[in-house]
Amino acid sequence: FDADGTLRRTTLPGRVCPRGPDEWEPLPGIRAALAGLPWGRGLALALASNQDQVFYGNLTAAMARRLLLDAAEAATGHRPPPEAALFCAHAMDAGCACRKPAPGLLLAAMALHGAAPAETLLVGDAPCDEEAAARAGVAFLHVRDLLARGPRSG
Repeated sequence: FDADGTLRRTTLPGRVCPRGPDEWEPLPGIRAALAGLPWGRGLALALASNQDQVFYGNLTAAMARRLLLDAAEAATGHRPPPEAALFCAHAMDAGCACRKPAPGLLLAAMALHGAAPAETLLVGDAPCDEEAAARAGVAFLHVRDLLARGPRSG
């Protein structure tokens, strides 16, 4: 999963991503859309998020990881292990292999869970998410389409 605009949204105008625990809320409808899935029991979860605000000194890597894990738990009811919160902390223009749309975060997520591209789905909200999925050879689902399906029943 992408995080910002997919699992969570910031509550402070003008911020792309939160910098503290009181600056975000789950995306409306996301918990209902993901309810009933066997998170951690056959269905692995990882986060792939661009977090350049770490590079710019607006939050620490530890806080970025915590906020990603908190968002995953709020959205799914399951807290993934800390190593599943993958993020790019480089500057926006660094040209690194991990900042989406590069596939680095997705490749790391697949390696973490021992998943093949055919077994992997990225849920996101931005063109860079879709492009990263294509570059990694994985399926992509826009969060609006996930939410349009409505609440899951068991």
